[in-house]
Amino acid sequence: MIDAALLDEFLSGQLDLLRLEASTRVRVLRLLDQLERELRSKLSSDTLTDMGKSRLSTLLRQTSSVIDDYYERMAAEADKALLGTAEYIAKDVHKSIQGVFSVELGAYLPTEAYLKRVSANTLVFGSPSANWWSRQSADTAFRFANAVRLGATAGETNDQIVRRVLGSPKAGTEGIMQASRANARSLVHAAIQSVANDARMETFRKNSDVIKGVRQVSTFDSHTTEICIGYSNQEWDLITEKPLKGSYLPFVSDGGSPNGVPRHWGCRSVLVPITKTFKELGLDMPEFPTGTRASNSGQIAADTTFAAFLERKGEAYQNATLGKGRAELWRSKKITLNQLLDLRGNPLTVAQLKARYS
Repeated sequence: MIDAALLDEFLSGQLDLLRLEASTRVRVLRLLDQLERELRSKLSSDTLTDMGKSRLSTLLRQTSSVIDDYYERMAAEADKALLGTAEYIAKDVHKSIQGVFSVELGAYLPTEAYLKRVSANTLVFGSPSANWWSRQSADTAFRFANAVRLGATAGETNDQIVRRVLGSPKAGTEGIMQASRANARSLVHAAIQSVANDARMETFRKNSDVIKGVRQVSTFDSHTTEICIGYSNQEWDLITEKPLKGSYLPFVSDGGSPNGVPRHWGCRSVLVPITKTFKELGLDMPEFPTGTRASNSGQIAADTTFAAFLERKGEAYQNATLGKGRAELWRSKKITLNQLLDLRGNPLTVAQLKARYS
């Protein structure tokens, strides 16, 4: 069974994680803004079309070095959030397991060494997050150099080359940095969600005496992919990872994380635990009837979603979590769940997240 109170704890933790992600993303994008200003300054320092091949190559090597430096700083900002994410998720799972039963049961945390290791070696779809940042740096440098060379070859003015490379807000044109921003946002999301799920699954396994399986809860809106629609409410054995009765999809999807989620770039799904019954725990006491277990929330419905969770929590919780303005827009259906889960209006820092367990 999955208790409604337990599910609420996990979905609440997932929303906090998205708020942390929003805070991290803001810091990374600020660095990209600074990078764009520096690149713009370098492009305006001399007449590019008058440069010989050697001088232009020197300029492009200099800008490539600048781009590398900024991406290293972005990777460092993202890494700061990863250890805090692993610690927060482990403690969140630990607290939830302890709180869901009316009898005292031990709950165990992953070792500090494991949490440090998983945060320092985060794999995002098979590659370390550091490699992804390095790839994005090389891609930005390549697109920048290619656009500059094209402009110089065509005899464009410096202003025209700047517009070609960095775009023009007044003209409504986009430059290379738009793609760089989108890629950085995706990587921040994927890295934080990956380390969170690794810490979550390790904590589940540490408590396999009370947890027997996991279920995927997917976010349903117009942005939900077919894979997460198909995986919604699928269940697996915690240890063997084999589908439980009524489920049929493999725990590890093609191209997805070895720990289940994220299953693709931009994945917003979360795995929640299925707890053992008192009988399975070897306890000689009656099971909680539906509607009275834990905080009188009862067992959850099979089609529970993030939207249902937020609706169940009420306006005060929605306002505190999302910010009153965004919560009102969501309740009036003026913004979608996808826009809501960006949670840009009320981000959290790692320190604020840790303070919840101080």
